[in-house]
Amino acid sequence: MKGQSSPTTRKDFFNQLAPDWDQRFYTPDMKKQLKSLVSDFHLQKGSRVLDVGSGTGGLIPYILQIIGEQGSVWAVDFAEEMVRIGKEKFHHEPQVNFQAAPVEALPFADQFFDHVVCFGALPHFEDKGLAIGEMGRVLKTGGTLFIAHALSSQEIKNHHQGNSPVALDCLPEEGEMISLLTANSFRMTRLIDQPKYYLCEGIKIDEP
Repeated sequence: MKGQSSPTTRKDFFNQLAPDWDQRFYTPDMKKQLKSLVSDFHLQKGSRVLDVGSGTGGLIPYILQIIGEQGSVWAVDFAEEMVRIGKEKFHHEPQVNFQAAPVEALPFADQFFDHVVCFGALPHFEDKGLAIGEMGRVLKTGGTLFIAHALSSQEIKNHHQGNSPVALDCLPEEGEMISLLTANSFRMTRLIDQPKYYLCEGIKIDEP
């Protein structure tokens, strides 16, 4: 951004983008796309949902439409500026809670959530296995994890090129994704990877 030094870490990168994030990315077309994407999660009314890597909360309005007044959304992001803006946007929503925290150390009890949503974030996690394991820890057995993007895996790779320090951030290949889920007590139930749409769904199963 103009007048700012180049970011050297992922956190710096996203903190610098935060003030203009909504204006740049949540266009009318993107909002329609996100509403359709969230409808594909098949959330239930009254659910407790964790939104990991939530940014400023772009998915939250569409999640709330589905889970209703009895549900709740807990939004977590490691970029404090994203969280600050998210809190301001949703201060009038008692069902929404924002916290700044790394995905590798989520501040929640075991099996606390019915669903975990990770939208547009997995490529940026340094240790994806640890991240998936921690998301699984806070998810109830039988609950669902949704890893989603508004781009295909190839489009994500192209999008990040030249944007240091996220230039090399990408999604795991299908085989690696299955292995990461299986190693962390998930069974993959869906994987869709097509232009402007990526959705990987896993159900948490009982550990052996």
